[in-house]
Amino acid sequence: MECYNYALLEVARQLRGFTQEQAANLIGISQGKLSKAENQIQQLPEAVFDSIATAYDFPVSFFKRSDDQSVEEHFYFRRKITIPVKTIESFKAQIRVLKLVLDDLLEPIELPECNLPSLSPDEYSVKEIAATIRKKLGITNGPVPNLTATLEKNGILVFKFDFGTNKLDGLSSITSSGHKIIFLNSQMPNDRNRFSLAHEIGHIVMHLGQGRPGSEELEQQADEFASDFLMPEDEIGLMLYNLNLSTLAELKKRWKVSMRALIRRAKDLHCISENTYRAFQITFSKKGYNREEPILLAAETPTVIRDSLMLYKRELGYSEKDLMRIMRINENDYYRWFRISSIIPLNFKLSLS
Repeated sequence: MECYNYALLEVARQLRGFTQEQAANLIGISQGKLSKAENQIQQLPEAVFDSIATAYDFPVSFFKRSDDQSVEEHFYFRRKITIPVKTIESFKAQIRVLKLVLDDLLEPIELPECNLPSLSPDEYSVKEIAATIRKKLGITNGPVPNLTATLEKNGILVFKFDFGTNKLDGLSSITSSGHKIIFLNSQMPNDRNRFSLAHEIGHIVMHLGQGRPGSEELEQQADEFASDFLMPEDEIGLMLYNLNLSTLAELKKRWKVSMRALIRRAKDLHCISENTYRAFQITFSKKGYNREEPILLAAETPTVIRDSLMLYKRELGYSEKDLMRIMRINENDYYRWFRISSIIPLNFKLSLS
């Protein structure tokens, strides 16, 4: 019998949102047998894997691949506490599959090295860390320009897709091959995505790979980093006094952050009082700004992964079916995650073995 990776059985099931009972019924085996297989204490006949592949909409080859070797502690993401456990499990499974798929896709691609340092908030203030990372990324004064492009040039992958919920903003992780990657929810407005990107940079430089479990403290540190990174106190501080909706709109256009982020920054820097901050929140709620603010910021489009797909297609003549075979996924997942809507300039070099 061919070698199957039983660790991927639970991942694939959770990605599809099936309970063990539902999955067992679809596959045509008992729940007990599926449970033992997922726990790697009982093997399944090859014919059952054909049924599993059909039920989970994966090619059989998916279950013959190596598992994700990156550890669970690498998962840091902005979320609301109201998300059901099942939704979290499905989302984490989706990320695990995407990391495996991206490692397969990018294996022959020469990408920039990530040279951002790891800096502990136990040794430096978050403000100092944010200033150091701005300098490392070549951001001197003023607002941060295209943050997505800046990160990709510095070896951090950015992947944007629909998370299937508006209660998750972003997540940072590292693949088995060592690629640092930020996943962004395409449902979120662009001002919020920029803050999420900065938040996840905070996790990458302060927490990723440090063996520290996720906690509210780490989320607060990442939020503080994002504010310091996008809106340095010595540059924006004097602009945050005497705020009104008109000045907030102008500041939003200049600094490319949400109005909500601006008033929070003003409160944290003691430029406005707690009462004024609450008054703005009430106004935003009445005007519906908590759902969608006025003044839409231009979208920042990640290009590295799409460039890589085009390299395969234009340089080597790969079809989309060929790419699906490389990544060991079926059409539904391929088009959900990797649909290419336009021709992207090629910026990376494909090395052939």
